[in-house]
Amino acid sequence: MVKMDSTLLKGLTLLEAIVAEGHPIGISALARRVDLPKSNVHRSISALREGGYVNFDAESRRYYPSLKLAQMGRRVNAGFPFRMAILPVLRELVAATGESAHFVLLDGDSVVFVANARPDTTVASVIPDSLSLRWEDTALGVALVSALPPEDRARLLARTETPTIRDWLARTERDGIAQLPRHATRRIFELAAPVRSGWDTVIGAIGITGPSMRFDDAKLPDRISAVTSAARIAFTAHEGLSAGPDHG
Repeated sequence: MVKMDSTLLKGLTLLEAIVAEGHPIGISALARRVDLPKSNVHRSISALREGGYVNFDAESRRYYPSLKLAQMGRRVNAGFPFRMAILPVLRELVAATGESAHFVLLDGDSVVFVANARPDTTVASVIPDSLSLRWEDTALGVALVSALPPEDRARLLARTETPTIRDWLARTERDGIAQLPRHATRRIFELAAPVRSGWDTVIGAIGITGPSMRFDDAKLPDRISAVTSAARIAFTAHEGLSAGPDHG
């Protein structure tokens, strides 16, 4: 087992803490957050700043993440193996429904949109890659959480104050599809289904979004069929990727 260099580990810990803070943070507050002496924090953060990973606001004397991290994240996301495997599935879903298609993964109390595909139309729902939303704020998150083991679902429910979420989860678990005719602020409709593995564990969720004016009860059965079919195909893509190349 390779032991990680302690200086490197401290630097990475500091970088994670700065990103997690959500706003500029000073040396003293950062030292308390990571439970390290201020002298150690200052040395490590100076190295991070020299490497271009952290910026310094001279007026407030606080540090914040640089755009270099965002650029690195975009490169990682672009080449993420499962993202590459799932994109053809999303494009097929776009072709079948005429709406934007998405795949999300669970990250703590949020879901992250790791892959998206858009229709070639003037008006469409636009969700950027790597967008993070609270799981209960999107049908894709509700679809994913509805298929989690009861103990994991209970843990997430304990940390939300959305009053109607339990009913929505119950309907989604019963129907196998999460429906949202109109999001209150995004003004889009959402349909999503969980993607499961061969062991019946949840990989993520797949779904479509579109302008709420295009939510049509007459089209709903076909759209639900397309989304649930895409979820099955996504499972196949994941299993093929997990199996890796056949070396015979």
